Amino acid sequence: MRFWAVSLAFMLSVLAADAAGDEEWIRYSTGAKRAMTMANYAEAERLLKLAVTEAEKFGANDSRLAVSQGNLSLVYKARGNLEEAEKCAKAAVKIMRDGGRPDDFSFAVALSNLAGILKDEGKLDESEPLYEGSLAIMEQVRPGDSVEVATVTDNLALLYMKEGRYAKATPLQEKALSVYEKALGADHPDVAIALGNLAESYRRQGKIDEAAKLLERSLQIMQKVYGENHPSVATALDNLGCFYADLSQFPKAEPLHLKALAIYQKSLGADHPDIAITLDNLSDLYQHQGRTKEALMMSTSAFQMAVRTLGPDHPFTNSVRERLKKLKAEQELTASDNDAKGDGEEPAENKRKRKAPRKAAHHGAPAR
Repeated sequence: MRFWAVSLAFMLSVLAADAAGDEEWIRYSTGAKRAMTMANYAEAERLLKLAVTEAEKFGANDSRLAVSQGNLSLVYKARGNLEEAEKCAKAAVKIMRDGGRPDDFSFAVALSNLAGILKDEGKLDESEPLYEGSLAIMEQVRPGDSVEVATVTDNLALLYMKEGRYAKATPLQEKALSVYEKALGADHPDVAIALGNLAESYRRQGKIDEAAKLLERSLQIMQKVYGENHPSVATALDNLGCFYADLSQFPKAEPLHLKALAIYQKSLGADHPDIAITLDNLSDLYQHQGRTKEALMMSTSAFQMAVRTLGPDHPFTNSVRERLKKLKAEQELTASDNDAKGDGEEPAENKRKRKAPRKAAHHGAPAR
């Protein structure tokens, strides 16, 4: 199952005074924001690169350059290009620090977004102190019940989830959800994200009924806000599919995964980590139904895509690699058994008890 992170936007209004007279930079930046909302990541990337070029005219430590680099990092993250996302996010942090803004809101935003990218790359030891630093600043410059503090709190909880510390994550998630609902309303996308993350913590702690209700509500909000063909809707569908698969309710799970896959492929293109994750979830589902050939096909595609988009050493890539090895071993054993049956020999599964494949957890994703 995916863990969902909320990225803190670099708000143009914070820097309106700095941007006075720079209509081109404002135009590119606001256009990119609209494109991101519509999941038009290619257009957002194009506009933000133009915004970076404009901002560079004002000096290496200008706040507009930090904003543009930070927002470009979020576009790269959404497109699954975590290497470039990290470079841009680090550039934003450096500009903020060198420009003498180490204790303000914008610097806290930069730290939080860099932490999220590092988390998605599996660099948890590097991510945690950045989240903690961001939260410490946020609590100084924003009220404790503000959306910004809730966002960093919820993202820190995601890191605890990745480390398997669900009991520590849950109270942070419940607090963040309460803030979101009061500040943003019951049908806001950030509420849907918080619901999905809390549902996974509940599921891991055996609160199945509560988790199901949260996941259903999360999906309904995303569909209401974005329609049927947005990546966020796909993530909600895939998470619900993972939930049913873990309960061995495979007839409910499969169509949810397939619908999510179709949406991702249409909206994100041919190569993206989210597509690889959904393929791996389908492989897991087919494996546990004994549909080894289909599982192997999905796992092979997932592994190849993970290598291309995340690199060969990413934790998710390593997990898919292990599943693929097991599936290939199963296929070889099945072929050997079939040959033995054809020759009139005793099949291998009758000679020894075969160890059942381990049920793999559904993997976290580079989060949106």
